[in-house]
Amino acid sequence: MQTSDTDIISSSLQQPQQPECVQEQLEQRQNFLYVLFILLAFALTSIWIMQNSVNAYFQQTYHKDSPFSGLDQFHIWHIGGEIGDYLYGENGQYDDHVNQINTQVIDGFNQDYAYTPEYKAAEAKRLQEEQRKLALLEKQKAKQAFDQRFMLTGQDQVFFAGDSMMQGVAPHVQKVLEDKGIQTINLSKQSTGLTYPKFFDWPKTIRETLKSNPRIKVLVVFLGPNDPWDMFDATSKHWLTFKSAEWETQYRARIDSILSEARKHHVSVMWLTPPNMHKDQLNEQMIYLNQVIQSEVQKSNEFVIDSRPIVGGKNNHFTESMNTAEGNVKMRSADGIHFTVEGQKIIAHNILEYLHLAN
Repeated sequence: MQTSDTDIISSSLQQPQQPECVQEQLEQRQNFLYVLFILLAFALTSIWIMQNSVNAYFQQTYHKDSPFSGLDQFHIWHIGGEIGDYLYGENGQYDDHVNQINTQVIDGFNQDYAYTPEYKAAEAKRLQEEQRKLALLEKQKAKQAFDQRFMLTGQDQVFFAGDSMMQGVAPHVQKVLEDKGIQTINLSKQSTGLTYPKFFDWPKTIRETLKSNPRIKVLVVFLGPNDPWDMFDATSKHWLTFKSAEWETQYRARIDSILSEARKHHVSVMWLTPPNMHKDQLNEQMIYLNQVIQSEVQKSNEFVIDSRPIVGGKNNHFTESMNTAEGNVKMRSADGIHFTVEGQKIIAHNILEYLHLAN
């Protein structure tokens, strides 16, 4: 068969095209393998560096060790974890630094441009009003909690414990409460206190009374004028000098024993401190006892009523009379210790102000 020159030329031009196609396919395959190698290397490097996160994920998700835990025996594997921890730390510091700069830039812009004097004044007023409202809310919550402590129902009882001063005050409070259906217990006894338990043991008496009367909700205590004496310590078998550190420790312990017993029976305590006295020495002793009693009672988060200003005492000085709406009224008796009937009534009125009847 004869071929023309044109066929020969055409055949010669087509033959080289096949090797070029094969070459292109080889190059594409090489490129694919190269990319695959890069991706695989990147993945392995990422796992090597982030091994701690990978291990934690497996433990938290599948509750078992990760597949890479077997590599922990190789030092080179641990190096990757150390690198990862370092990078995480550096990244966190970098983020903190960037956030700090952003905050400074924003604050600077606000202060210099966005926050005008009028805006700042309005914002200060708004913050002040919010603080006032929050303070008022906290005060209301505190008052509600306080009122609840001394909220009485017909099922509750009020227990009065104290010396001759309480003997004069308690009956006035009892009459008002009992007229409203609240029962009371009054064990006040003259010449008693906390220093001579052999004569009368108030902690023991209060403990036994609270135990035998589960309806008691409030304990009102008025002690102190009979306590400025040396105290016998049954443990050391020695007398403790009044106002000494050992004496104060023992006296505080006796106050705390009463408070602890009340707390054990879920009874709220209202403790009245002694008033100023006419004789200077006794008055100084009462100033000291006031400080001890108030600090010990308040330490237990119980309520203290300072009787001194109620009957006109100011700056730790004794006053016999006090100006009231009815005029100048005598509050203290001739002995400079006890109260007159009017003095007893005003103390009783202050106690009643804190005792509330549930609706």
